[in-house]
Order: sequence, then structure tokens, then C-alpha cells
Amino acid sequence: MSKVSQRKSVELSVVMPAYNEGVHIYANILKVCDALKGSKYEVIVVDDGSRDKTFDESQRAAWQGLPVKVVRQETNRGKGAALFRGFNAASGKLIAFLDADLEIAPQEILRLRDVMNETEAEVVVGVKDPLANKFPYLRRVLSGRYRQVVSFLFGLSITDTQTGAKLFKRQVLEAVIPRLSVSRFAFDIELLVAASRFGYIIAEHPVKITFRRTGGLGRMRLRHLVGMFLDLLTIYFRASFWRWLEPSLATQLWMLIFVLGVFLFGVGVGKVLTPIILQPPIRQVFYFVALQFLPATLRDWLLVLGGMLMVVLALIQLNKSLLNAFARRDRGDLAGIFRK
Repeated sequence: MSKVSQRKSVELSVVMPAYNEGVHIYANILKVCDALKGSKYEVIVVDDGSRDKTFDESQRAAWQGLPVKVVRQETNRGKGAALFRGFNAASGKLIAFLDADLEIAPQEILRLRDVMNETEAEVVVGVKDPLANKFPYLRRVLSGRYRQVVSFLFGLSITDTQTGAKLFKRQVLEAVIPRLSVSRFAFDIELLVAASRFGYIIAEHPVKITFRRTGGLGRMRLRHLVGMFLDLLTIYFRASFWRWLEPSLATQLWMLIFVLGVFLFGVGVGKVLTPIILQPPIRQVFYFVALQFLPATLRDWLLVLGGMLMVVLALIQLNKSLLNAFARRDRGDLAGIFRK
């Protein structure tokens, strides 16, 4: 069969990133193939620089005639980079991401496909089912806070972004992957943010997860948490109006002039109001608004920090509102706003 005809015959590609999974990767590949039996599928295993027999055990499954491709990265580049490498080797019209440890059963991919067929969604994300899954308390708390931060920064309406089972129509990944850079801790966020920026419909479906890790955080360490936080800041910058739509230098200068103008206006208003003798009840209102009942030093610092916080929060909300306005794929007046 030619490569072209093989590509056309594959409906579903399952990309499995694997790092030091040599003990059970062979058995897990067999489980995936058994679950997908009857579908036109292929399994892409990406060995992300493993130091064990992950590559050899994956090749053993391929040598048995199963529809398995094995891709090897010489160095460990992170889960995101492995998934994107796997996508480049995939042929399917639908692309599924599935963790190689199979904490999520491969049958869940078929359920995500059913959701995609029943809806108009172009992306279906597996989310942890709170009724079926029981995780250590510390992991639940940190995951919950992380989701709240993601929701606030990016406006994503997805209840869980980090679950290792996702299904995409091929054109979604073809559009968004060239925009991505984060390949390790927070790549899921950047991927879904990019998909939402292009206006693709994202649906979610609860999946059951078998938590096999020991300890309150499983494999997570402090460096992983710090890495996720730094990645999150990087993604926010890359997905902001300033970088996503790449405003011209003139537009950037005008934005800076606007911010400077707001600052100077605020200082000017403060100077103008200082010598004015206000009359009741405005005097009482200003007395509390300007914190005049506090010592001068404390009052000044509270005003500075409060004003800074208000500016940051306002900019985050304005950034989300502005980008949402450009997310419509109407291809009308906005046809040239997206990079090719």
C-alpha cells in the first residue's frame, strides 16, 4: 500500500508520548490496539529520550504487524515536544493524545470520538470525573487552584486542561501547532488557548483515571510546579494581544502613549484635588476614598499598590475581551488578522 493510500485509510491516530515506560509500554500498546480493534487507526509511540528499553519494547509491538509507528527523540524534550513530533508522523483525520502509562483507559478515546460526532466540536478534552476519580488531597487542591488561575488569565471555560486524553480534528493541530513554543509543563494550556484563539469549538467529556503514583503529588516535584508557573507566564505573554495579533510598531507606541496618558491624568487629578476645599457630602466621600483617615506613608503605599493591582486586573480583562472579539472565524474583515 502506498503512503498516500495508507494516509487516506487511517481515520484515527493515537499519539502516545513515552518516557522511561519500558516496563509496561509493550503491554499498554497491545491494550490500545485491542480497544481500537474495528477502527481504521494507527498508534504513534514517541520515545522522548528514555534511558530504558522503551524504544525496543515499542518496536517489538510494531514488528508483530500491529499498526504501530515508533518515533525516537534522542534527548528528553518534554511531553509537548513529543506530542508534536508524533503529530508530524501521524496520518489520521482525527488525532488523539493519550498518556503511555494508561492511567486513562484507551476506551475513553472512543468515547471522546462519540462526543465529537454528536456535537459540532473540533476539539474534545477528557476531564477528570469528580465522582469516579479519587486523588490525594494535596493534588486536588493544587489542581483546583491551577485551574482557577488558568480560567482567570485566559478565559477558558474548560474545567480541566491537564488530563492526558484529548481528541482533535487534524486541521486544528495544523493551524495551532506552528504558533506554539512551550513544550514541557504547560503545553496543554498553550495548545487549548491557541485553539480557542482560532475560534475552534472545544467540548469536554468526563473520563475515569486510575491514579497509580505514590505520594500526594505523584511524580510532581517542586521544580515541576515552578516550571508550570513560569510556563504559564510565558504562555500568557505569547497569547496576549501584544504578541498574538502582532500589532505594528505604531500601534504599540500608541498603546504606550495611552498608558502614559492615564498615569499623567491620574497624577494631575490628584494634584488638582489636593488644594481644593470640598464641601459635604463630597468631603466625607473623598475622605474615605482617598484613605485620608490613615497615616500619610501607609496611605500613599496603599494607593500605589491598589492602583497597580487595578491596572493589572483591568488589563487582563481587557486582553481577554479584545482577543475574544478577534476569535470569530468569519473570514470577513478579519480574514488577514491571523498569521499564516
